[in-house]
Amino acid sequence: MHILIIEDESEIADTLKIYLEKQGYAVDICYDGNAGFSSLKLNQYDCCLLDLNLPGKDGMEIIHNIRELGNMVPTIMLTARSQIYDKLDGFKHGADDYITKPFHLAEVSARIEAVIRRFSDNKHTQLTLAQYEIIPHQNRVIGDNKTIELSTKEMRLLEYLVRNQNRIISAEELLEHVWDDSVDIFSDTVKTHIKTLRRKIDPNKILIKTVKGKGYGVL
Repeated sequence: MHILIIEDESEIADTLKIYLEKQGYAVDICYDGNAGFSSLKLNQYDCCLLDLNLPGKDGMEIIHNIRELGNMVPTIMLTARSQIYDKLDGFKHGADDYITKPFHLAEVSARIEAVIRRFSDNKHTQLTLAQYEIIPHQNRVIGDNKTIELSTKEMRLLEYLVRNQNRIISAEELLEHVWDDSVDIFSDTVKTHIKTLRRKIDPNKILIKTVKGKGYGVL
């Protein structure tokens, strides 16, 4: 899943990025509101962590403007403000959740998982695919009396496919949501990871379908 952090305190932003990347997320950072707003317009994200007090556009202005554009990316506001009216104002502008600084990194990760699940086609906490139980935080799938270890990127790819079950997903969309903005869009990254994922859990190509010229899907 692809996360955007818009936070001008570099120590907070960089710490969040390191932690979330260890959890398997692809993470981009913008350190001011104008750059963050531009990134939200240009890219597809699964969640945005948005500080309220930003140089350039502030957080309230960003969330209000992207909602006006029809961008419904799940957004969690990060702020030192604790007054109830600030929280209510954030929700009124279109925020989906709210975390007050200082916060625990594990709580941020849990909130991200919750809002992504809420906005995905598959809202189940427990993910399954045929005979397999998928355990994202452990990078494991269990089934047929065995446990299969996946790489972090393979797990995020599988999770995105399963949470968007019954539709074809283009390679471009997978790049947007599973990799960060440093990925080479002209590479065979998606094809390579699909191949290794199949080798581990779907050698007969029954579970993950390829639709030539369109993409991949769990159908």
